[in-house]
Amino acid sequence: MFSSRLRTLPAHLPRRVPKASTARAYSQSASSSSSARPSSLRTLALATGVGLTFYTLGALFPPRVALLVSPRPAAPLPGADTTEGQAYTAELEASLQSLPTLVEHRSREDAEEWYETRPYATMPDERKVNSLTAGSLKGPGKLALAPLVRVRVDESETFAILHLGRALCGHDGVIHGGLLATILDESLARVAISNLPDKIGVTANLAINYKAPTFADQFVVIKVNLVEKKGRKTQVTGGVEDLKGNLLVEAAATFVQPKYAHLLSNSAVRQAMGEPVKVPTASREAGKEPILLGEGKAVPPALPAVNKKI
Repeated sequence: MFSSRLRTLPAHLPRRVPKASTARAYSQSASSSSSARPSSLRTLALATGVGLTFYTLGALFPPRVALLVSPRPAAPLPGADTTEGQAYTAELEASLQSLPTLVEHRSREDAEEWYETRPYATMPDERKVNSLTAGSLKGPGKLALAPLVRVRVDESETFAILHLGRALCGHDGVIHGGLLATILDESLARVAISNLPDKIGVTANLAINYKAPTFADQFVVIKVNLVEKKGRKTQVTGGVEDLKGNLLVEAAATFVQPKYAHLLSNSAVRQAMGEPVKVPTASREAGKEPILLGEGKAVPPALPAVNKKI
């Protein structure tokens, strides 16, 4: 009994831990701490690498939302008559002519039912200076190229491609809504006026719905269709799309021919719209001279009959 009492210590007295147990506990704690440290470093390195990768990709290929929040600064615009400006325009024209959208439209089964033209191509320079789209807004970084317009021979439909530069923005990087309204007004007018008796008309009503931001420095497609023509009034609809076919802006308009239109000459209107150049009938039939458009390019074979009607 006496020995058992010696072996049993009161609860309030501290118990001694053997030295070997203390060493093992310290060793296990140190090893677990040292193994956790490399794991934390690997996690930090992985997170840093992923972050830098996404940052680099975002800087090189920013999403559209990022461009809205933080637009990229644009380079200074070259002058239209400078070497840089002429090279810019020539490169842009080459890009336009090779666009798959344009190549596909030129290769349609009904391609002979369309002719191609460039508005303002034959307009005298002294008149261009007083034109908003052919003069004031013309040049590199703005409307560098005249629209390329494909027109159905019955003048009921147009398919146009236009490049919009960085100097046409409202919010930086996004084309100004007023500029889009101007472009649509002129595009709608081409179909509408072509279907008025005296080929002279004015905008009576223009309704526009903006569907999505139109980003700058891109080619857009403008499609217009005749809805109704009745006497001195025509109604048309149209829209602006990107090259992927996404609708950016849609519009509907009514155009009317003024009562005094018969007193006016419509030659200036024809020059602005880019109607095909008429060639003498004898030359056409003899095949000695090609039918030319306002830009000087050959017209599809079906066009001579249309020219005779014009």
